[in-house]
Amino acid sequence: MLIALSTIGVAIAAYLTFVALDQNVEAFCTGVGDCHRVQNSEYARVAGVPVAALGLAMYATLLVLSIARRVGLTLLGPATPRLLRAWTFALALAGMLYSTYLTYLELFVIDAICAWCVTSAVLIAAIAVVAAPDIRPSAGDAGR
Repeated sequence: MLIALSTIGVAIAAYLTFVALDQNVEAFCTGVGDCHRVQNSEYARVAGVPVAALGLAMYATLLVLSIARRVGLTLLGPATPRLLRAWTFALALAGMLYSTYLTYLELFVIDAICAWCVTSAVLIAAIAVVAAPDIRPSAGDAGR
């Protein structure tokens, strides 16, 4: 499930990054909200980097972590699965918190909503919810 959700996140963030970097392209909005206004607001970049590119990096990292978990990567020995679970949840939680902040800005500061951004916010929240149970210690983690 995490691989599928992360892949969808990569696709959305890649599209929004493309829109942010190509000034001749406007985000396709479904008639709901004002993606162009959000994408061109002062909050659409952090230190000159499009927020969408930061999202792309986050989703790509989540995808890599999810794949590593699936294939049972153990580069760091027996602690690796636990670390991969913790990093997956921590990154998803951080992404969800930042997405909440961005949604606040859309609603109360920019006064416009981007359907793509809302979709991304819901997606990262779903990833955090799916990853949350994974941070509980498993029977194999006892005594470590």
